[in-house]
Amino acid sequence: MKKIVTLLATSLLAAVSMNAQSFQSALFLDGYRLGYRYNPALQNENSFLSVGQLESQTRNNVGAASFLYPRGEELVTALHSSVPAQEFLGSLKDNNTMGSSLNYSLFSYGWRKGASYQTAEVGVRAAYKTNVPKDIFSILKLGTGETNYDLGGLGLNGNLMVELAYGYSHKLADWVSVGARAKLLLGINSLDYTVTRMDVYMAEDKYKLDLEARLDLTSRLSKIHADKEGYLDLSKLSQKDRWKLPSGVGLAVDLGAVFTPVEGLTMSVSLLDLGGVFWYFGNAGKSQGSVTFSGMDSLTMEDIREGNFRSRFDDELSALLSSLKIKELKSRTSLEMIPFHVNGGIRYDLPFYRALSIGATGNYLHMSGFTYAEGRGALAWNPRKWLGITLNGGVGTYGPVWGAALNAAVWKFRLTLGYCDGFGGTIPYTSTPLKPNNKTVTLGLTFDL
Repeated sequence: MKKIVTLLATSLLAAVSMNAQSFQSALFLDGYRLGYRYNPALQNENSFLSVGQLESQTRNNVGAASFLYPRGEELVTALHSSVPAQEFLGSLKDNNTMGSSLNYSLFSYGWRKGASYQTAEVGVRAAYKTNVPKDIFSILKLGTGETNYDLGGLGLNGNLMVELAYGYSHKLADWVSVGARAKLLLGINSLDYTVTRMDVYMAEDKYKLDLEARLDLTSRLSKIHADKEGYLDLSKLSQKDRWKLPSGVGLAVDLGAVFTPVEGLTMSVSLLDLGGVFWYFGNAGKSQGSVTFSGMDSLTMEDIREGNFRSRFDDELSALLSSLKIKELKSRTSLEMIPFHVNGGIRYDLPFYRALSIGATGNYLHMSGFTYAEGRGALAWNPRKWLGITLNGGVGTYGPVWGAALNAAVWKFRLTLGYCDGFGGTIPYTSTPLKPNNKTVTLGLTFDL
């Protein structure tokens, strides 16, 4: 597999990414203490202290099955002559993306006072997104002839922040409560690498790629210095002259309401993470370079069994990136919106057996250049205050989804486990998804005061 398809497929499939969202099963688990993260209007029956909560989420709209095809006992790449162009290109989106985020609560505390409930939280959050336009793969598969193509749009960005949050909810009446959370966001690291121009054309019997891109990078941990010619040296990081904390400052807010118009019926609506961060990019640059490449080599099952799948990607990616020099530019600032969610849910406790509930949830996620939506039906069983189980299933932007969650208590400790995913499996011997993927993981432990 040669350099260009390696870069593009790697950026979509081989990235190690962190991810997160609000816990969609929160509405159906009695006794789940961090339900305010799903809807700030949800209240607990008593005070609690959280000793760790992880929520992670990954969305990608293209899988490895779009790039690798079985031919007999071997796998070949999408650019192999035996793979029809219509089959390959028909499996791609106009913009092939992966979007991920992570939210880890280091400490959270909730306490009740009359009809109100308050929360305080300190956490760490990260977000990541990459995008590869479909037209790039079209040219690789169909060729360019004598025509040049402008294929800007390839990009990679991510950030890491500390979050300080305060939440307040109030029961206005027996049947309605409202809530809000205010968040102070302190930026630690941020990266934005965006291709502004990409020309692909034929040079004799080989492809040639000319690329220009913009790099914005900030970090409180280190600074990248330029050499005498003004190019950034990415191999040498220094703590000298680094900028002080924070690298970015921002604000966000959560808003929510919960309605119980009749006994046993609960309706929830919330808007999470409406806000942004003002970043100072201490390192900014512009990269420019050319790469020449030809045909595609087949990837065999033997390569995968021997663990060469990821190493081949890494080697080719390093070779391509080393051909691009990044010229230092004047540092700059930028206001960037953070990913936000819109949640809606309804729950009904069956009158003949209140421990059993049915319901549905809907979720919409928006990142810059990336959106995702889904709807799920849910079944929950909460037979005791110390035990709750819920199952759900439905359809998302990329196909069928399912999930399960457990909330269990021992003495005053409560453990929460949740897992949601799509269908499609992974490449054998790797964790690379074969189909468009939708995965959410939740893990948390609280202590009742």
